[in-house]
Amino acid sequence: MRYRRGASAERELIKMLEGAGFAVVRSAGSKKVDIIAGNGRVHLCIEVKSTHEERVYLSREDYEKLLSFSRRFGGTPVVAVKFVNKGWRFFRPEDLEEGGKNYKVTLRSSNYMTFEELVGKQSSLRGVVEGAD
Repeated sequence: MRYRRGASAERELIKMLEGAGFAVVRSAGSKKVDIIAGNGRVHLCIEVKSTHEERVYLSREDYEKLLSFSRRFGGTPVVAVKFVNKGWRFFRPEDLEEGGKNYKVTLRSSNYMTFEELVGKQSSLRGVVEGAD
């Protein structure tokens, strides 16, 4: 059941990215990352999680694989979380809470991007503030 929900979330995100003009590849079996997407100026390496709960965990191993693959590929690492019936949130790996063997994201986590920010159609408030020197 968990695999089907995760695969369904991946397919949903692929359709969203394709609708935003991205070429998208899904890596079945999650060897390195779940989704690779690019539009010629933005290149994303995405680990996808889906949950009915208010929190989701990412293993240290998956975290390291995402960072390592993204560096080698030249893409931006992203953790995409579908909170079922509450929507999508997109996180930079450095914004995840570290706790022991895992990293955690909660529905109350505030350092996330919207889909529009992820695909470059809207500037994030964080980016605007950090860019204002």
